[in-house]
Amino acid sequence: MLHLSYAIMVALAVSVGVAPIFAQTQNQFSVMDPAGGQSYPVNYSITGGAVNDMSINTNETSLVVSIQSTGAGNLTMTLPRTLIDAKAGADDDLFFVLVDGADTDFNESKTNTDRTLTVSFPDGTQQIEVIGTQVVPEFAGLAFAILAISILMIIVFSTKTTIRFRQ
Repeated sequence: MLHLSYAIMVALAVSVGVAPIFAQTQNQFSVMDPAGGQSYPVNYSITGGAVNDMSINTNETSLVVSIQSTGAGNLTMTLPRTLIDAKAGADDDLFFVLVDGADTDFNESKTNTDRTLTVSFPDGTQQIEVIGTQVVPEFAGLAFAILAISILMIIVFSTKTTIRFRQ
């Protein structure tokens, strides 16, 4: 009977130590727009690790996800189209996904407002990068304001002055 209780205690200790590796957590990460300061929620779930950080790289039109892997696993992210998207004209294009710099396959589902990617990664992975064709507009509000002021100034200037040609 004593051996049976030891066996049960060892089995419990091992299962508690192994459970976090296979546990799946559902979380939300707020990704900040580097230029405008607006926050975009990215829902994600991960097995075999934890997400440390998510950030936008405007130069590469990508979302960079830093993870701490505890084993091979999967990362599923729901990416708002207002944050990052891949378009060829008006049609959806494929994202390009890198796991520690190496191209990898992924699964995707789409809606009108977001795209959900599931990426598998091996043990030891530190970074997953999703490359699209567009990320949050850097100067969307500012560009519109400058355009509106420019048009207004052209209208005001053209009504106040007339161009005269000498003959």
